[in-house]
Amino acid sequence: MAFTLEHKTFMIESYFRNGQKIDGQWQYSIPDTWTEFREQFPNNIVDYANFCNALKRSVGQFRETGSLQRKPGTGKTKNKRTPENIENVREIMDEVPTTSVRHLQQQVDLSYMALAEQY
Repeated sequence: MAFTLEHKTFMIESYFRNGQKIDGQWQYSIPDTWTEFREQFPNNIVDYANFCNALKRSVGQFRETGSLQRKPGTGKTKNKRTPENIENVREIMDEVPTTSVRHLQQQVDLSYMALAEQY
């Protein structure tokens, strides 16, 4: 299951809400957070290991950035098939027509699929 921003927000709030300071150290309960999550979202089927991994990543991101929003620039990359790149590929292929797509990919910094579609 992919966790939505709503899920992650609830997980973080529950995680910190269930924290207790014991002998000067904060202790947090993943099982208590898991229980609250299942009560809040009873129709979502999530295994415990997947939940723990998502919670740990979310807590780490929240502590690092103070947010659960995606970092700028994450997600699908833009298409780099500019006229300049296409011309560059044509020149390389004219010089060495046996160049493999994978080798070409390394030379021009285009994805394998972008090159495979072109040639």
